[in-house]
Amino acid sequence: MNFKVLSVAVLLLGTVCFSAFSVAEKMPESAKYKSDRIEKTLNTMLVEALKAAALEMDKDHKMAPFAFVQKKDGSIGFFTSIDDDAHKENTVDQKIAGVRAMLIDLASTKQINASVQVMYASIFNGETNKGTQGLVFEVEHREGVSLMQFIPVVEVKDDKGVKTGKLLFEMEKLSTGSKPQTVFAASIVQ
Repeated sequence: MNFKVLSVAVLLLGTVCFSAFSVAEKMPESAKYKSDRIEKTLNTMLVEALKAAALEMDKDHKMAPFAFVQKKDGSIGFFTSIDDDAHKENTVDQKIAGVRAMLIDLASTKQINASVQVMYASIFNGETNKGTQGLVFEVEHREGVSLMQFIPVVEVKDDKGVKTGKLLFEMEKLSTGSKPQTVFAASIVQ
């Protein structure tokens, strides 16, 4: 085979492949693909956050507020509220605000794409006048998703009604609702 013919064929094939790659690279992402991508990211982060919360609460039934973030490179990061001597006296609300402030800072400097802030809280039901303790997950994505999930957590009791020291995450009572964006608010993240 002639070397010139082979070179021209390889050159043409390379040009066609490069052109196809360039066109595919510039095509906008479909709404379905975008939705699936965001859902997959947030579900992965929620599962990891739930595992971390369960592990932490299993120790002493307490948990400091923390957050999982998806960094710009797609990797997942984790941080918690500061628990040193200088911040030892902070209330839970102050610790939650500190974690949220860090998330807002990371979002406004475009270092993260998504966040899941986790806290152990009591939700008051006005109809029953009772509070329910559980895990609150504040979930946000740079591309518009913003929701809150609540999973009730109760102490397990034996047949005699005595607490066993174990916790039960009542997944069947999980509730989800939308919330205003706070981490990726348009006024903060341009």
